[in-house]
Amino acid sequence: MRLLILAFLCALFLSVTSCPPDPEEVANVIEPLYAKFNNDICGQGIKPGGQADVDFLNTVILPYYISKKWLTIDPPRGWEKDKDMIIAKCHKNTSNYCLEKDRKRFVDCFKRVTFTLVLKYAVKLGSYCQILDGKIANWDKDDKPQAMEFFTQYCATKGKKC
Repeated sequence: MRLLILAFLCALFLSVTSCPPDPEEVANVIEPLYAKFNNDICGQGIKPGGQADVDFLNTVILPYYISKKWLTIDPPRGWEKDKDMIIAKCHKNTSNYCLEKDRKRFVDCFKRVTFTLVLKYAVKLGSYCQILDGKIANWDKDDKPQAMEFFTQYCATKGKKC
């Protein structure tokens, strides 16, 4: 689950080759997500990676991030299909993303697949640079609370509190 969330966020933030974000700013976004996941998900014995986790990602998290409300402009056509393709190629319902081997397998596949998507959307990605730069710059104020709420909602689906 974390890998699916982080992979999506990384694709959104890091694959914009015409305006790569500052690594320190990216760390400010990613580190709290890793800490929350490791402590509240893996630390409670939750084994994220099954179909229910993919369903949660598809119905709760991605509609928020792949929306005109969050992006402030319409998302590119085809993102829904591309997201499904990434999950189909890289995710296995038997995965446990608390395990290093499962994370590595997913990340390696994700990198290969998203490279082709960067090429596919290269021209369109430029229009998202300013938006994504602003999202990273205002992460703590605008988006971190929502991301942490997604973790809390996810834990609740497993009968746990985060």
